[in-house]
Amino acid sequence: MNNSLIQYFIKFGHLVLPGIGILKWHKQEAYWENNILVAPKEQIILESVHEKPSKQFYTFIADDLGISVEQANLQLEAYINQFISQKIGSLNIGNLGTLHKNESQYAWNNLYQGDHYFKDITPILAATFTDDNTIDKPKQKNTWIVWAIVIAVISISLILFKNI
Repeated sequence: MNNSLIQYFIKFGHLVLPGIGILKWHKQEAYWENNILVAPKEQIILESVHEKPSKQFYTFIADDLGISVEQANLQLEAYINQFISQKIGSLNIGNLGTLHKNESQYAWNNLYQGDHYFKDITPILAATFTDDNTIDKPKQKNTWIVWAIVIAVISISLILFKNI
């Protein structure tokens, strides 16, 4: 059951645990701050919202386990009720994290660290951003014309030298 729950979370970005709450993959987009592109943040959070799983969820679990939807519903209830019935317990959800229970309180220990994948970026002389997020480009010298003339002269002299 645990592997099916992990696969569902990875595919859809959320996981409804009846009587406990919803595990959600929370994403914060990258943004500019003081001429630094601050990396996006990703984390898994537990919301204490009591919601019933959707038919899509039960169908996914049933297909993954090779059982009927009704049987998937019963197995999920038994799996969750076994965890809820404990006074103190832990439910490990793969490499994503661990759900801890102490009496009637639930806490999520997030093991997913998106900071390892995304780092802040400081641009090098590309452009600077003003306070109103407009780009202030530095002045650049137009040396491409000189290089084009130099390459043309070298090309013509090689052609003439070959014909002699």
